[in-house]
Amino acid sequence: MKKSKKFIEVILFALVFLVYLFSASKTITFWDSAEFVTSNYHLQVTHPPGASFYTLLCNFIMLFFPASWVALISAMLSAFFGALTVVFLYRITQLIALRIVQKDSSKQVLILTHLCGLLAASTLAFSNTFWTVATETEVYTLSSFLLLLTFYLMILWNDCNNVVQSRRLMFFLLFVLGISIGVHLINLSVIIPLSILYVNKKKNLGWKQIVVSLFLSVFLFLFIYNIGIQGFLKIASFVDVKLVNNYNLPVNSGLFILIVLFLFMVFYGLNRAKKKKNIRIYNIILGTLFFAIGTSTYIIPILRKDVVTPFSNSIETSNQLLNYLKAKQFGVDNTPLVKGTIFNAPLDKDLPFLNDEEILTYNQESQKYEVVDDGKYSKINYANEYDMFFPRMYSQKPLSAVGYSNWVAIKGEKISYPVQGKMTDLLKPTFSENLQFFKNYQVEWMYLRYLYWNFIGKQNENKGTGEIFNGNWISGFNFIDKSRIGDETVIPSRYKNDKSNDAYYFLPFMLGLIGLWSLRKNKAYLITTVVFFLTFGIGITIYLNPLPESVLVRERDYIFLGSFLIFSMWVGFSILTLNEWLTKIKSQQIRVTIISLFVLLASPLQLLAKNWNNHQRSNDTFAYELAEKYLDSCPKGAILITNGDNFTFPLWYLQEVESYRDDIRVINYDQLNIENYIDKLKCKSLNSEPLKVSFLRENYIEGTPKLFPLKKETEKPVDLSQLFQFLNNEKTKINWNGKQQHYIPGDLFSINVDTIKKVFSNFNIKELKANYNSKILFKYSKNFYQLKDIMLFNIIQENINEKPICFAINGATDHYVGFQNNLIHRGFVEQLIPIVRDSKVLNPKIVALNLCDEILMKGVSFEELKTKTNFIKSENIEYTQIILRKNYYFLAQALIEEGKNKEAKQVLDKCMTMFPNYTIPFKQYSFALGKLYYRIGEKQKGNEVCLLSMKNIWEELQWITSFNPEVNQIINVKKAVKIKDIYLQMINQLNHYNQEEAKKKMIEADSFVKRFSIWEIKNSPY
Repeated sequence: MKKSKKFIEVILFALVFLVYLFSASKTITFWDSAEFVTSNYHLQVTHPPGASFYTLLCNFIMLFFPASWVALISAMLSAFFGALTVVFLYRITQLIALRIVQKDSSKQVLILTHLCGLLAASTLAFSNTFWTVATETEVYTLSSFLLLLTFYLMILWNDCNNVVQSRRLMFFLLFVLGISIGVHLINLSVIIPLSILYVNKKKNLGWKQIVVSLFLSVFLFLFIYNIGIQGFLKIASFVDVKLVNNYNLPVNSGLFILIVLFLFMVFYGLNRAKKKKNIRIYNIILGTLFFAIGTSTYIIPILRKDVVTPFSNSIETSNQLLNYLKAKQFGVDNTPLVKGTIFNAPLDKDLPFLNDEEILTYNQESQKYEVVDDGKYSKINYANEYDMFFPRMYSQKPLSAVGYSNWVAIKGEKISYPVQGKMTDLLKPTFSENLQFFKNYQVEWMYLRYLYWNFIGKQNENKGTGEIFNGNWISGFNFIDKSRIGDETVIPSRYKNDKSNDAYYFLPFMLGLIGLWSLRKNKAYLITTVVFFLTFGIGITIYLNPLPESVLVRERDYIFLGSFLIFSMWVGFSILTLNEWLTKIKSQQIRVTIISLFVLLASPLQLLAKNWNNHQRSNDTFAYELAEKYLDSCPKGAILITNGDNFTFPLWYLQEVESYRDDIRVINYDQLNIENYIDKLKCKSLNSEPLKVSFLRENYIEGTPKLFPLKKETEKPVDLSQLFQFLNNEKTKINWNGKQQHYIPGDLFSINVDTIKKVFSNFNIKELKANYNSKILFKYSKNFYQLKDIMLFNIIQENINEKPICFAINGATDHYVGFQNNLIHRGFVEQLIPIVRDSKVLNPKIVALNLCDEILMKGVSFEELKTKTNFIKSENIEYTQIILRKNYYFLAQALIEEGKNKEAKQVLDKCMTMFPNYTIPFKQYSFALGKLYYRIGEKQKGNEVCLLSMKNIWEELQWITSFNPEVNQIINVKKAVKIKDIYLQMINQLNHYNQEEAKKKMIEADSFVKRFSIWEIKNSPY
């Protein structure tokens, strides 16, 4: 059987690997793919909390391949470890199945155990989430492999009776565990479920032992993470400050001395324990050493601190490494778990601000640690009356507050409390409402929905924000689904025919529950797998305490892979129970054949068949092409300001790996809050010269305030050069909440520009019907300006006369910081130019026709968007709708204003051909394009595009109001109101071009609006 098992594993690996390889994208995709490809290639430091072992391993493998292969090789590595994970799940499931049927060792039963392993492995292989991560450059397949390898080693240790062999297995397990958290820190949680097997071997597994085991393992997890890892770095930082400041030793001396001291203590302890023949202490110390060696890859960020590229994070000190591991950059280091303040809590009436720890930073010039913030009045102190146990609604961000009220109807309890000296009635959410948010959003939407996606069915792969249209789980049974997403008869055909609309009719899910029942015969593995499943499911949800806006960015199903691994295993065990239930079929061979055919068809083969078309990404080059177009749209040596992962990482990949347009300095607006990122802008990067920055470093180093209040002192424009003289002067600070703080004296700004500079000479001003201005005026009003706003002001002020400054057109506006009225549209970017139109009658939107024509009409392909058979990712569809169509609209509009109707028609026709309704549904921007057809006399084409756009909107409006949703009523009502308003606006605009059709639709809409008002009142809890 051993040879057969090896043969099965080889065939399983080969088949799954080939499927993944065939499905994988051959180049970069959106989200972290481009970041990991680039950081792996150059051995750079990724976003917090890092994946140091993954980066090191990939970098080693990439040494053997040319740069043009690295994106493909990275995807292949994900596929490789994905297939390896599948093989290990087969092994583990088969081993546990043997323990379940240990009393029966007949050949037929042994075959059943192998079938269990195959069923579990193939179910995981073709499940939605795992198949996705196995076909893109990410850490999750390597993370899953190491997680299962740890579990596998624990099973071997549990079964091993040889003392020496057991020790070796445990040491290797601890080493693998250390490595695995060098891929993803969450893997440390595996010690919680594995503690059950440890106790099972050492003692009888009673309920008392189980409870004690879980309590101690949770304590051990928190001890290792908070004291063993973070505590070590805190001590290292403390020692480093003393050694550097008092003894003039190099920075990080404390860290390396502490490492040497740790090794000395380990070897001293080993020698001492050996002499005293204390085997237990010896094993604990040696196990700690193996674990520490495994985690040692986290020293890489400090070893690579001198890498100066746009991509790499710079970690210079042990304290920065600590903040990196805590992901302080993302604000998750202070997430409350047991007790915390509710989201709308006011400041404490007596002590609104408390003292905190002083903040130190390392000064490269003085080579000393210096106090940046003494900690006085640095910690916000909210009123204790608004504290709550198990706080789920805790974030004070305005966006979070809106999100909380979307997911639960907050009526609250009224509390009178003084706010700014005035008694105010405030509503504190009740504990019941707090738990309702936990249930509605954190458990059901952010975990169970993902579980159901994989084993019950998925509506589509569009980002689900709570409304009925996108990202819901479905079963395929209308009587079950219609209470959540409406009756299938009213769902538009484009939603029903979506390639990612896959219903599994509960079959894999039911098999998983049956498999869980199979484990009743082995208490140890029953408890272990249940705890494993809960730890990497609900446990992660509780620990992360996700904010309501996290789902607005992207789906997060991948973080629960550990839970999905176990459920796939349970699916495998279902064979054993089914075999018991079908004992009336006397022939064992016939029974096994029937069971095998049923379970394979019900789970892996169904998953393979239905998930196949929406996991084919080999033709997905959209992220690569879009990044190219952004860079191609920029003049030579430009500064390109962008924001968001998807509009930054692909551009940096092209520059750093493929050396494409590396003369451009791509600036991520969101990262201008980070000290080390700002410092890198002042250095030469690739073929981009250093940027001038006059804002003093002491004003933006870590520990200084990141917010600058608006204290309006003038209505006149504030000259930016004078503003930064003002901000660089320590004497201009004011007292703000007990601390000295810089402020902004006005919200109207100006920049003096030298228009004879070469940087402004690449436009024909006469053709643009505009004139140069010697000054750019812009208004940007905020109560608090963030550091990134101030830094961008400074970069533009200091470099505008030397370098072209462009803004990426990406659907967002935050990164424009108020410059929208001073831009020239050139393809996929807008360039900041000090010009205004000759006449106020002219459209203030200025378009460089020749440049846009070159980029949009001659330089764009996006071939994959034209073909019906291709699966198109939801991000690609969204960006086409809000970015690409928008660019063609502005070009066509500008041509019409120039009287070039023929050329405008060519632009419109190309847009319609490249982005047809059957792949990229017509929405608002398509409607706008349709209106341009009317303007050039193409009434038939205008009717076709406008009416089809309206039809798509109308179908969604009819769908969402066709029933009373039982879940997420608030979100759906708000969405329906928004769609209704859009549709009514479309009718009003259509009236200018097709009065007859507009009149018909208005009559229909009037009748609908009356029904809508009743529906809205009935479904809105507020």
